[in-house]
Amino acid sequence: MTALLVIGIIILLFIGLLSLKATITVAYSDEVRLSVKVLFFRIRILPKKEKKGPHSMSAAKAEKIRKKARKKAEKKRLAAKEKAKKKADHKFEKKKPKKSISEILDMLTMIRSIAAEVIRRFFGHLRIDIARLKLTIATGDAATTAIAYGAVTQSVNLLFPVLEQVKNFSLPQTADLDIQADFTAEESEADVELSFSLRVWHVFHVAFGALGKFLKHRFQAMSRQ
Repeated sequence: MTALLVIGIIILLFIGLLSLKATITVAYSDEVRLSVKVLFFRIRILPKKEKKGPHSMSAAKAEKIRKKARKKAEKKRLAAKEKAKKKADHKFEKKKPKKSISEILDMLTMIRSIAAEVIRRFFGHLRIDIARLKLTIATGDAATTAIAYGAVTQSVNLLFPVLEQVKNFSLPQTADLDIQADFTAEESEADVELSFSLRVWHVFHVAFGALGKFLKHRFQAMSRQ
């Protein structure tokens, strides 16, 4: 009974892990903001937090940072030396035989097949949410502003039909979707926020699809030999 309970808990934890959803949010107003959210945890990637300089730290902490930097520099120097040594040794190695045209074409066919499967599965699971898209086009010159406004609106009109082909795609409310021209302002303004989300099991589904295509191609290649 205890064993079954433990197995049940493990299965539930595994299912819970696969059901986790990661959401990447990209926003722009005065600066680019990029964050990743998993459950209730949000990790800010951009803008990066400013690091305090050594003058605002204790002497011990500053010395620790300097010691770490010296170790990193030494490690980088040794890695470069090792790389140079390997490069010199490779000069004496025998050259690998060149692949034939048929082998190259076969490899390209495999890559195309895997890429098509990955794209198909990935965009089948990917969720795209445009929360806000507000653009004010201004250049300081009325004629240039008009041309720029036409180019931007045309680009957006071409982009939305492409995005709507994605299975899980949502547009913002009318109040949060606004593109206008300002013929008196000097600079353009933008207030944009969109997010991309995917669950863990979706990633495995994409990976297994790519692996399946690879194994199928290899099996067909072996059968032709």
